[in-house]
Amino acid sequence: MVIHVAEPQEGQSGEQAHAGGHRAQPADSSRSELNTLYTFTDRLLRAVSEQEVYDAALDAIIEGLNCTRASILLFDGAGVMRFVASHGLSPAYRAAVDGHTPWTLGQRDAVPITEDNIAHAEIDEALRSTISGEGIRALAFIPLVANGGVIGKFMAYDDAPHVFTKPEIDLGLVIARQLGFAIERQQARVYRKESEEARRRNDAEFRAIVENSDDAIISKNLDGVIVSWNQGAEHLFGYAPQEIIGRSVLTLIPPELQHEEPSIISRIRRGERIEHYDTVRLKKDGTRIDISLTVSPVKDAEGRIIGASKIARDISERIRAEGQRTLLINELNHRVKNTLATVQSLVMQTLRNTERSEEARELLDSRLAALSRAHDLLTAENWEGASLGEVVDRALSPFRTDAQRIRAEGPSVRLSPKQALALSIALHELATNASKYGALSGDAGHIEVRWSLADGMIHCGWCEKGGPPVEQPHHSGFGTRLIQRNLATELGGSALIEYRPEGVVATITAPVEPAAHKLI
Repeated sequence: MVIHVAEPQEGQSGEQAHAGGHRAQPADSSRSELNTLYTFTDRLLRAVSEQEVYDAALDAIIEGLNCTRASILLFDGAGVMRFVASHGLSPAYRAAVDGHTPWTLGQRDAVPITEDNIAHAEIDEALRSTISGEGIRALAFIPLVANGGVIGKFMAYDDAPHVFTKPEIDLGLVIARQLGFAIERQQARVYRKESEEARRRNDAEFRAIVENSDDAIISKNLDGVIVSWNQGAEHLFGYAPQEIIGRSVLTLIPPELQHEEPSIISRIRRGERIEHYDTVRLKKDGTRIDISLTVSPVKDAEGRIIGASKIARDISERIRAEGQRTLLINELNHRVKNTLATVQSLVMQTLRNTERSEEARELLDSRLAALSRAHDLLTAENWEGASLGEVVDRALSPFRTDAQRIRAEGPSVRLSPKQALALSIALHELATNASKYGALSGDAGHIEVRWSLADGMIHCGWCEKGGPPVEQPHHSGFGTRLIQRNLATELGGSALIEYRPEGVVATITAPVEPAAHKLI
């Protein structure tokens, strides 16, 4: 297509111009143009929708440019030129040429383009065929501009070859400017409406989020007076909105912590945000609650700070968990140290009292295995303690060759972890001695382990029967010393071992201790 803006030559009459392909300009054309623009402007001012704007523009184009058909196209969000309104065009034609444009979105140097005779136009034959098939013989492209850049175009079509004159093009540009302003104004109106609707939706959503949040969300003015209070605050502190709104925020702060508030207000006045500040506040019933505070400035429409919003989150569970974790770490540290001390003692005493290394290794392995079994039992119970019956069963399990040879009975008794470990090692030493020299060294002997409760004390008895005669040892071995001295200390009671001719008898007493509290 070519740029073609024509006008009659000097001295040429209107009839001569028309014969050469120009329309004759009537004598009152200026008045007609003014009427067209007046009507167009009036309709634009009254338009309340984009469609009314487009309809007014199509009528002005057809009347002002003396054409038979017209269309308006705008760039869409993807930057493609699309029909938004037309008069006298078939759907097939609109679909065939949709997207064609001589300009790009936002182009700033666009000028009108005309084609006075489609038959002679330098265009693709397929496009020529499409245009001619619609009965179009001449056309004009007029750019639509908003904010200095192209946003679309309008098209004027003629059913006969025609050279668009300069007055026609000038009028077309005036219509295009008016249309561009109207589209810009209408789009701004739509944008404002959509923005306002979006703001209302966002406000409603925000209010719903605030109101239904599990966290306490409170706002106060710069004097510390509470002005809003959500359901989360009601659940956390116990006050209904009507009970607390209008009261000082100091109502929620313990007396010894009220010095925090002036500092917080001072920082808010400076526009600072306070994040994750752990502190303590008061509930309506006077109980204290651990919370984490986030405080932010609240500004008015002019950006002035007028108050603060507070988000308070209950961290009581976290504080309790941290306390339990600290207690657990300290307890584990204590247990590890005690276990290492026990192992160290077992190793040193075993090596000190055993001359042959092979025998020392076997004794040490068995003693460490007994300690391990006791640890397994306590671990299964989360180190809360253990049943005395379970301790006896675990400690003596390696020595059971016949169910009748080791008999254990007594009431249900809970031992503390310390008692369970000490008793496990003691029973292991007694059973080891019995398997070497006492009731378990032959086929006929048996052991009875019985325990009872009396006056807040545990009485545990060990009695060997049917074994070889027992003689009083000339000196105490490690096992005897462990039971009589160390075990008595660990249990907080006493331990007595008697070497009677018919068999070893041991009596252990210890106070009943409350089960350890659960740590994990």
